[in-house]
Amino acid sequence: MSLKLVGQLLLVILGAILFLRASYFAGYALFVFVIYTLNQKKVEFSFFALMLLISLAIMNPVFFEKDRVFYITTRLSILALAFGMGFKARRLRAAFLAPFTILFVYMGCIMVTSLWGWAPVISELKAILFLFFMLALIYGVSVVVQRGVDIRFIRAGMLAICCFFILGSVAVIPFPQIGRSMYISKLARWGIDASMVDLRRLFNGATWHSQTLGPLLAMLNAFLLSDYLCSFKRKNWLYRILIACIPVLVYMTSSRTAFFAYLISILSVVFFFRGEHQVAESKRRRVVTFAILGVLLVTLILSFIPVVSLRVESFLRKERDVTQISGEETLSYDLFSSRKGLMERALVSFRESPLIGHGFQVTETMQGYRFWEHGFAFSAPVEKGVLAGMILEEGGVIGMAIFIIFLFALYVTYRRLAFTCFLSTFTVFLGLNSGEAAFFSTSGGGGILWMVCFCAMLMDIHRHRSRLAENEQRRRGAVQDSFPYEMADA
Repeated sequence: MSLKLVGQLLLVILGAILFLRASYFAGYALFVFVIYTLNQKKVEFSFFALMLLISLAIMNPVFFEKDRVFYITTRLSILALAFGMGFKARRLRAAFLAPFTILFVYMGCIMVTSLWGWAPVISELKAILFLFFMLALIYGVSVVVQRGVDIRFIRAGMLAICCFFILGSVAVIPFPQIGRSMYISKLARWGIDASMVDLRRLFNGATWHSQTLGPLLAMLNAFLLSDYLCSFKRKNWLYRILIACIPVLVYMTSSRTAFFAYLISILSVVFFFRGEHQVAESKRRRVVTFAILGVLLVTLILSFIPVVSLRVESFLRKERDVTQISGEETLSYDLFSSRKGLMERALVSFRESPLIGHGFQVTETMQGYRFWEHGFAFSAPVEKGVLAGMILEEGGVIGMAIFIIFLFALYVTYRRLAFTCFLSTFTVFLGLNSGEAAFFSTSGGGGILWMVCFCAMLMDIHRHRSRLAENEQRRRGAVQDSFPYEMADA
């Protein structure tokens, strides 16, 4: 792994921020940059362009202003990437991407049923945005299979993004005007003086929201940990520093969803790593042993050190002093009360239209939505806290059935292929969607979470290239003399 390349790509990210801050026309320049990468022979340049676009979308607004030009040009850029990757791929030639065909079946079904939903125009525009975003990623992976990619560049790009959001968030801890800009801006809207309020909560770091930073940290932890265990035999201090910083930042976000997702990230990596046959069995046993010892150590600490257990309980309850809480307020009630209302509302809506639901990514209040008053139709905000309730409300029984088939096919396929990195990150993604339903919100926090999953898939493709080549040969019914693509060694 080249630290020099990581540094260079990190400078590109910082340069894009400075350009967006300094020039009104920077958004148009982003579009030109994307077109330039599509005209290059190396596919990894276009992949990094997509990484950059998604990362810029969730960055702290203190860094640069995100105006209408920015959002239009970034969406047009994603559209260009989808068409460009599709043209290069010509057709999907990767059998292991078949599970996502079922996801597209789900999208086709819900685009039809959304015509009878609450806000058909918004639903269709949001569905188109999601489809083009996913096509850019999926066609990109297909191009990798056909043409090859320098995996060192993809890994360096991911590490540059990790450094920006993890180390960058650590760097802004002493500066609350940056690190807690979301909370301070809310206080300003409420007419509250920030100097009179405790600002130790809701840390958003280098992102625009604490509920964006927290989930992203959990996903990055799954990516870094799985890639480190699967791909590296020697110690790598950059990985270790990044992984060590994550739990501290998760705690500072005050995000319970991120806290549980962080725990899931560790457990999922250990679970799927057990099936990584390209790694020595002794290493797999060692990782499982350390995980068990870690669980026992944490249990002992929580059991015998009351100060730590009280601190954890106050975090989970979002209360400063848990000793003042009455016995009637149980921990489970505090944990699930914020999502209970959203789930109940979704179930009520589901019963009104149980077969086909009410439309993709819309709410009942969006009926009669005035685009010129509230912004772009495909950017219309929506909050649905639980993935299962969201699917039932939006797609009904038909949509839920197709979605379950998609998940089943995905886990069966990638478990059989031993895609450890992808399964680890995707499992965290599902866990996050039980608290923050961002599965289809590609223009928000969900976009970068999908990107992490697909970059993790590229790591798996690199490790299992020989097996995937054999599968492709069997599928085509022809014997090839050599593997159809080459990847550079990590």
